[in-house]
Amino acid sequence: MNEIVNFLIENPDVLEKVVNGQASLLGVDVDDVLGVVEGILGTGSLKNFYWY
Repeated sequence: MNEIVNFLIENPDVLEKVVNGQASLLGVDVDDVLGVVEGILGTGSLKNFYWY
């Protein structure tokens, strides 16, 4: 799970696609995906991503 979180943080374009339903995380339960996305967005790690 840590590898998935790190990948999404390093690749915000992929995170955006996951959030918009244009991509999925194969082998990851929907509840886990929601938790990861909410966790990343809640940390402010991608704060600048949304202001570009």
